[in-house]
Amino acid sequence: MRVPQDHLQTYEGSRFFAPGSTNGKVARKANRNRRKNARTRQNVKLRRRTVLYLGENFAVKLFSDFKFQRFVENFNERGLIYSQFETFRHFNDMNLSLLAQKLLDSPNAGGNSVESEVLSYELLHRCYGARLAKTEMEVVYFPEGGSITDYTCEMFGTLLGVSVTRAMKYKGDFTLEDANKLLNKKLNGIVNSTQNTLEKWSKQILHVWATSHHVANMVTQAYRHLPTDIQSNTVVFITVVVTSNTTIFCNS
Repeated sequence: MRVPQDHLQTYEGSRFFAPGSTNGKVARKANRNRRKNARTRQNVKLRRRTVLYLGENFAVKLFSDFKFQRFVENFNERGLIYSQFETFRHFNDMNLSLLAQKLLDSPNAGGNSVESEVLSYELLHRCYGARLAKTEMEVVYFPEGGSITDYTCEMFGTLLGVSVTRAMKYKGDFTLEDANKLLNKKLNGIVNSTQNTLEKWSKQILHVWATSHHVANMVTQAYRHLPTDIQSNTVVFITVVVTSNTTIFCNS
């Protein structure tokens, strides 16, 4: 399958976004009113806009990207952001960025989700310009022995820790209880690693790879009922994977 070069497109629904135009045949006063209303509608569209990233390796549909930037840039902001991910190539055949390749080649603290961590960075890099700062084993903590983050990066001029997890269930349906357990474990771990790190990150992102929209909905419902001290100022970035043959959810 041939895919165009990387680019971003902004659209609303099935229509690509473009500033509102006016009818030159109407009276001047009506024309001014239309331009004013068009600007108002344009501002609303920008707040609600959806951005499509299309690259050679994968496509990503990004929802509320302005809100995501606000969450990242403001220390006290927190919340949920959604995205949708579709791969065009098997992971081993992808042309990764240099720093994503570094993340792939670097030793880690163990675990079976190297692919999800590499693609987490590659998504943030391609879609938001994130730049890797430190890999998992380069981040320093004191005292040691507590929870650790998967990598750090700079995005929107902000140094961030990023913790990556997969919301999935091999047998049966993914339930609200499953989502609660996952979020409590991961978000408490983020609070712990932020307290113990010697790095100077501003906040953390919890990147949740979800196997379906149902799983994403369960995670959303669970998040809304969490105490604020567990939510902290963490940004929860949920990515629904719509490709059936992906290996993100396979243990390596």
